[in-house]
Amino acid sequence: MDHRIGTVEPGCKQCHKDSIRVAGRWIRRWVVSTFLSFADGESMSTRQAVCQLKQLLGMLAGLAGIVGISGAIAASNPRWDSAQGFGAGTTGGLGGEVVQVNSLKDLTYQLCRSYSSGICKDDSPRVVQIVGTIDFTGAEGRGEGPGCQYSNTCQTPYKGESLLLLDGLDTHCDGKLKMEVSFDKAGKHPLEVGSNKTVIGVGSSATIRGKGLRLNGVSNVIVRNLTIVDINPGIVFAGDAIAISRANRVWIDHNRFHNIGRQMIAGGLGETTNITVSWNDFDGRDNYSSYCNGAHYWNLLFLGSPQSITVANNYFHEVSGRAPHVDGLRSVIHLVNNYFHNTELLQRNGFFHALDAGPSVQGLIEGNYFDNIETPIRAESGHVFGALGGVNREMQDLCLAMLGRMCAGNIARPAPRINGFRLDESVIRSFGALPKAAIHRPFQADDVPALVTANAGPGHI
Repeated sequence: MDHRIGTVEPGCKQCHKDSIRVAGRWIRRWVVSTFLSFADGESMSTRQAVCQLKQLLGMLAGLAGIVGISGAIAASNPRWDSAQGFGAGTTGGLGGEVVQVNSLKDLTYQLCRSYSSGICKDDSPRVVQIVGTIDFTGAEGRGEGPGCQYSNTCQTPYKGESLLLLDGLDTHCDGKLKMEVSFDKAGKHPLEVGSNKTVIGVGSSATIRGKGLRLNGVSNVIVRNLTIVDINPGIVFAGDAIAISRANRVWIDHNRFHNIGRQMIAGGLGETTNITVSWNDFDGRDNYSSYCNGAHYWNLLFLGSPQSITVANNYFHEVSGRAPHVDGLRSVIHLVNNYFHNTELLQRNGFFHALDAGPSVQGLIEGNYFDNIETPIRAESGHVFGALGGVNREMQDLCLAMLGRMCAGNIARPAPRINGFRLDESVIRSFGALPKAAIHRPFQADDVPALVTANAGPGHI
């Protein structure tokens, strides 16, 4: 078997066999080194025997996770009742008041009942259940601001994007056609969410239209089972679906994002720690696009410092970049078991890149399936541990030693035009220093498309 980085495995059966051989060799060495001395007349106490047995069981558990037992568990129960990965322990409004809302006024009030200097100070536990569609489009009127035509002129049916300048110092429009940009004011002013809140849709059709959520200076927030759509589509910097800044312990799970002018999820400005983004449907189909191909470019952006983020079991489709873009000092991200799919790569040259990481980022990339993806990982992305195909034996030894389990390879079909996959040992050592509960255990990449498409998005909790 060829274990070089860049080898695309035809399937995972051979990967399983190789994983068994690697783990078996590692366990044999351990058994020999542990028990050889007893052949020379030494004795083992009951406590020593129990300790050694626990170590052996831990190694066998790591082996089981990579050769199919964890995959079988995931297949039978792909829905999470609690956050996994870095967001583990997030409880949101658990134990607090439960309220149902179906109007603009009620939703705004229940998400945050008290403010100080424009910052939400409501930290009372509360579960806010959203019923039906709450539509903010047009509710606050329209505005105009300086901006430009940001992308090229597109041919029908596609439309180019415009950009609304952030302030007088913003240089995004330098060299571009300047103009006044009209926008829906509601999209520019997100709903503030307080600490210790669960925001959850009732049924499969609960929707917030025309306005996003902002988690600013808060902790312990859950957003689940919602569709967030139509926030100034085609206008960059006119609103995000979920904006996170200076936040800790956040779980964003089983939501759908579509027709968003800027980022579907944006994180930055200070710490963005203990975050899990799981089982979401990032739907990039859009007549407005940066590359005139109907695929959304602005998807996930994480620029906080420090950052610890798990992005797991999500469905990214018809998007052309930033899936995710990560930068910032002391940033760690686990990109695991996501399905990246683009329908017409060759015809539209659509999906430019998935992961784009800054130089200081530590990224563990496991068990993802890149389907028709031009550049799964940008070559200049920071510190990356991610194998295309199987993980070589030396690195599996390191995974077993540092993580207590074997690492899962990724699948890319067809072979990527730019191959940014590599095995940076520093990533595994960094993750090895983290609590084991913070590191999500992957299932095999070839199970990802079916599981993710069947269970991502609203209506599957």
